[in-house]
Amino acid sequence: MSEEKIVEQAIEWMLRLELPDLPNAERAAFEHWRSADPRHERAYANLAKSVRQFDVPRQLGATTEVLRVTLQQKKERRKALQRIAVLAGLGVGAGLLVNQVTPILGMNADLHTGTGERQTFTLADGSVVTLNARSSADRWLDQGRRLLKLATGELQIEVAAQARHPFVIETAHGSASTLSGTLLLRSAAERTEVVSLQSLTNLATLNGQSGQLQPGQHTWFDRSAIAAVQSNRGGENSWVDGYYTAFDAALIDVIGALRPYRRGVIRVDPAVAQLRVSGAFPLDDSDHALDALAATLPVAVARFTPYWVTISARA
Repeated sequence: MSEEKIVEQAIEWMLRLELPDLPNAERAAFEHWRSADPRHERAYANLAKSVRQFDVPRQLGATTEVLRVTLQQKKERRKALQRIAVLAGLGVGAGLLVNQVTPILGMNADLHTGTGERQTFTLADGSVVTLNARSSADRWLDQGRRLLKLATGELQIEVAAQARHPFVIETAHGSASTLSGTLLLRSAAERTEVVSLQSLTNLATLNGQSGQLQPGQHTWFDRSAIAAVQSNRGGENSWVDGYYTAFDAALIDVIGALRPYRRGVIRVDPAVAQLRVSGAFPLDDSDHALDALAATLPVAVARFTPYWVTISARA
């Protein structure tokens, strides 16, 4: 029997065991199934462990009971369990699930924010840094240098003017530096995005390419190259005020802006990922933003639990 079939049987047994008046004969049949093959025992134990790991908000103090309260129909519970099994890798995805609630990797940074949280910090030189949700950075400020290392996420920095010491923001792909003014940086896995609001900004990649942004311009760079410079459209820093502003953006990009504000998973069907979106969406109320997307696009937003949402083409 295939592993996939065994997992399906484990899901079916988990659903049946939730029944309040399950006959003793059924419980005996479950025990017989579980002991009939070591793979049965392993699959059920891993699925049960994955369900507990999926309920990370309760582990962190929330009282919401994810599966048993929000999933009222057996069909919906089955779908949720199947997705939990896939996400958790049958027991190996606990770190990913917990990290959806608390960004573990950035907790030791000098400056960090959690899910759904924005914070503003004033540095020793007078510069002001605003971190977007699920972001982290380390700072080094002394008489010889002003340096911020953006590890994850996004920031806005209002650089205090110092004639001889530029402020440098480093990422995994290179750096941006300025003597004064305001700029934004977003560090993604494959590239760094830079927006100059009121700053003459110098760019440098890890592999030695260099470039410059005038106030009102933006671009991105990776380790090897700097993309073409473009003019700002306005609203690039609207997240500071709690909104994501989209101008003919791909749906997947809008969802990418909402993810740091949601304690859970949002999955987007590739068939709808590139639908074009324009509008302003509230970051602090992601459910409202999702409803707005469903009302204006040919998509369906399915909430299998408060912590698992899928977006697909509307039937």
